[in-house]
Amino acid sequence: MSTVTERLDRIDPASRRVPPMGGFSLTFLSVELKRLFRNSSVVVFTLIFPIAMLIMIGLPNKHTAITSVPVSQGGMSAAVPIMISMAVYGAMVASTMTGVSVAAERAQGWSRQLRLTPLNPVVYILVKVVCGMVLGAIAVIVTLIVGAALGITAPLGNLIPAGLLAWLSSLMLTSLGLAVGYAFPAQNAMRYLGPILPILSFMGGLFIPLAIMPEAVQTAAKFTPLWGIANLSQSAVIGVAPDGWSVPNLIVWFLIFTGLAVFMFRRDTKRV
Repeated sequence: MSTVTERLDRIDPASRRVPPMGGFSLTFLSVELKRLFRNSSVVVFTLIFPIAMLIMIGLPNKHTAITSVPVSQGGMSAAVPIMISMAVYGAMVASTMTGVSVAAERAQGWSRQLRLTPLNPVVYILVKVVCGMVLGAIAVIVTLIVGAALGITAPLGNLIPAGLLAWLSSLMLTSLGLAVGYAFPAQNAMRYLGPILPILSFMGGLFIPLAIMPEAVQTAAKFTPLWGIANLSQSAVIGVAPDGWSVPNLIVWFLIFTGLAVFMFRRDTKRV
């Protein structure tokens, strides 16, 4: 024991300092991206489900106009905001499943090994967020391409910002997936997260327009996580001004979920 202690005393303290940027590196990011895309079930489910929903919900409304101008005369189809909503949903599924994958990593002991490294927990969370955003971007792009192939079109000046806003949901929802992944065992994480996603989608106005709901429901929806991003993306594609509370809603819920994910990560790895 004394020999080991003497060796530790001879280690230069400078060599044990936390690396710059909290231990972030492009190598670590590339490893996480490769691990993500090797999970074929996540990728396939992320791409197929929103497309199936678009076909079932959006396609029947393709010829229904949301303006006084008929679709045949250049009016906007009711399927357009539905397409954007499905793009948001695809990005949401991609990001949450990316985050919740840490439950399997916990079972394998990977998170405990990371705790023994100089990697800052916040950096690890942000790397996962980036991975979720990459997969979320693919989900949004594929959904919009399929929508265009089905004849669901909108002015490019509306479609591009709406797609970018739909992609932003990856920022927030990856953190939610991480929080759930660190809070529950691997076999239970998706069981708890599964019902949460549809509930948040309904409450945020992704599946049913909030305009047809009672005023009390519309008011309550403004405090739910998906309302902000849904309002921003749907307003952008229609070409109207979003609600003034949509941006604060997005920022606040991102901070809440990220803080919760960091807390769960610290609590889990303290068991090392």
